[in-house]
Amino acid sequence: MSAETNKQIVRDYFQAIGAGDLAKALGLTSDDFTFILEGTTTYSGTYSGHAEVQGFFATIAGAIDFENGVEVEIQEMIAEDDKVVVRTAGKMTSTSGKPYNNRYCHVFTVRDGKIAQDIEYLDTALVTQALG
Repeated sequence: MSAETNKQIVRDYFQAIGAGDLAKALGLTSDDFTFILEGTTTYSGTYSGHAEVQGFFATIAGAIDFENGVEVEIQEMIAEDDKVVVRTAGKMTSTSGKPYNNRYCHVFTVRDGKIAQDIEYLDTALVTQALG
């Protein structure tokens, strides 16, 4: 796949996540998809396969007020071969009413038209402060 095609797959993934459409987002990932959330938060760790990733997203969904809206803005995207690096900004509210406006850097690996891995870096202190 070309770098531009891989970038579009990642754009589609973020659009699905922002819309709260986990099924569509996971449909863009490989069966052996691995999501890695760096850091030492309650949520940090490595989640392998759709079942574990769904469990992670369900846990996060319980901490974020989706009715108040979730915005994910892609600020920069760089791609080469099977790698796509994306800087994003998120704007949302926790279920406890605290603002959760974090900035992220994702390193994606795209294989055969599907996202095989997403390594996410973020402000872990803000995660703990806003989401617990």
